Parts: sequence; structure tokens; C-alpha cells
Amino acid sequence: MRNLILQQFISVDGFCADREKTTGFFDGTYNSIGDEINTHQEKLLENIDLILLGRETYKMFANYWPDASGEDSKIAEELNRIPKIVFSSSLQQVQWGNHGNISLVTEDAIPYIKSLKQQNGTNMIIWGSIALAQSLLKANLIDEVQLVVVPVALGKGYSLFSEDLKLLHLTLSEHRLFSNGVILLTYKPKENTL
Repeated sequence: MRNLILQQFISVDGFCADREKTTGFFDGTYNSIGDEINTHQEKLLENIDLILLGRETYKMFANYWPDASGEDSKIAEELNRIPKIVFSSSLQQVQWGNHGNISLVTEDAIPYIKSLKQQNGTNMIIWGSIALAQSLLKANLIDEVQLVVVPVALGKGYSLFSEDLKLLHLTLSEHRLFSNGVILLTYKPKENTL
């Protein structure tokens, strides 16, 4: 049985995308969070056998990672190796550069991901994909929430947690402070009734 990890990079005021829906506060566009995070992500990816993406995150990733080079080349190599599933009812097709290990699912994500969790494998991961992540949290399908807290404040933006969320109990299972002030907080969600 596979576990599903939700990993989000967030600002200290809780936003995972800025007011323009970009991730420049951590992706190097206007703020870089350093090589230590890359090393951590490379190690994390060694235990991932499936990546889940929503439409917008897929578009962002597919425009960069299939041909990434330089300091991102090791992460790109892993991302390009791992199979990916994109959940979207509006896309007609998906592509990941010259790599063929990506598929599109247009049906309801919840039952589909429930069946994926029952299969043999290691871990699945979801990044970004806010609407999909919110629905998976509501359906109690997330086994681990990793919040990578970047030491910046955005003032306004897009939150991982929906406004209709009443209460989500999380138990801290691990934490790590990186030298640049980034903090990784790993939580196990408790069964909830959202």
C-alpha cells in the first residue's frame, strides 16, 4: 500500500503562491532558497514512485523540468524518471518533453487516487495543485503533509488550506531547520470531518 505525501512550499504567512499565482518566492525567480533544499529534494525523490499534479502545476512543471540543467539537473533527472499523472477535466493531452511517462486522468480524482493508494509501491507525492490538494485533504487521502516554510512574507496570495476548512488536526512527526532559515515541518494528519 502506498502513502501519499503532500509537500508545499509556503511563506511564513501561509501562502503557497503569491497574488499573481506564481512561486517566485521560492523557485529562484525573485528569491532563492539555496542548494540545501535541492539536496533534500533529491533524497526525497529516491522514495517516490508516482507524482500527482493538477493542471496549473503540470503546466508550470512541464515548461521547466523536462529540459532543466545546471544546479537543477539532478532533481530534473529524478522528476523525469518518475511516472506522473495529471488530473484535469479540461486538458486534452499531456506531454513531458521527450519523456513518455506521463498520463492524463479526466475522471474524478478521489476514487482514482484511492485505488492508487491500494497498489503496491513506495510513495506518491503531490506538489502545488492547490484545488486537488484541498480535495485530497478533505477526503482524508493525505498520509503526510510536508510544509517547507520559506522565511518571507507575501501579504496576500493563495493558501493551501481552503477558507471553508473548519479544523484539520495535524501531529508534528519531524522538523528540520536549514541554514538559510527555511524550515521543513512534517505532519501526520489525523482523521478529520471537514
